[in-house]
Amino acid sequence: MGVPERLTVAVGLLDVRHEDRVLEIGCGRGVAAGLILEGLPSGAYVGLDRSEVAVAAASERNAEAVAAGRATFVHTALADADPDTLGRFDKILAVDVNAFWTGPAARELEVVTRLLHPSGSLVLCYVPPDPAQVAKVKGLLLTHLSDAGFIATATTHALADGASLLAVVGAVAQLPGD
Repeated sequence: MGVPERLTVAVGLLDVRHEDRVLEIGCGRGVAAGLILEGLPSGAYVGLDRSEVAVAAASERNAEAVAAGRATFVHTALADADPDTLGRFDKILAVDVNAFWTGPAARELEVVTRLLHPSGSLVLCYVPPDPAQVAKVKGLLLTHLSDAGFIATATTHALADGASLLAVVGAVAQLPGD
């Protein structure tokens, strides 16, 4: 079974550089992690997931990178993640993590703000099951991110199966002198 197109597109939007520190929220079984690690020879990857089973599967799938110290998988919900332990990241990715649009996600976005390097970017990607939901999800994401102090833009990307991938890219708003 190949890599789902939505993950390939999402990782491409992340624009990983060789030395980046990358965090994936909701890493699942580690499929996107493998794609990210291909472009991250001297950086570091951390995957978070609230499922212990998913974290174990992701660690196994990416065992070589884990053994080399290039990848770490952590069993925790984003809202419970400790920014002081995890450190700062250049890029943060979440694919189909509903917490960001189904509610205000105030706690989650507070944690993301503390995890994201001041010049870093947050990439949220969704493939709603109903194409009519794209506009709704886009509006909610942009509102929640703005309310949390992010500047964000949204784009849609047509996938081969006819679905649309919604991508929202954000950065923490910086005031002069920050």
